[in-house]
Amino acid sequence: MGKRGSLVRTKSTVKRNKKKVLQPAVAATVIASVENPELSYDEMLSELEAIVSAADIRLATEEDAL
Repeated sequence: MGKRGSLVRTKSTVKRNKKKVLQPAVAATVIASVENPELSYDEMLSELEAIVSAADIRLATEEDAL
C-alpha cells in the first residue's frame, strides 16, 4: 500500500485535521445563533424587567430583616 492506505499518523497531521474540523464548526454555530435568536428584543426586555423586579423584592426583604 502507498501513503494513502497507511494508518500511521503523525502529530502534525492530527493537529492539522483537528484545526480543519473545529474552525468550520465554530463558524457555523455563530452564524446559526445570529440568524435564529432565541428571544426577541421585547422578550429579552421582559426577562430583564422580571429579574430587576425580583432583585428589588429580595433587597427589600433583606432590608426589612435587618
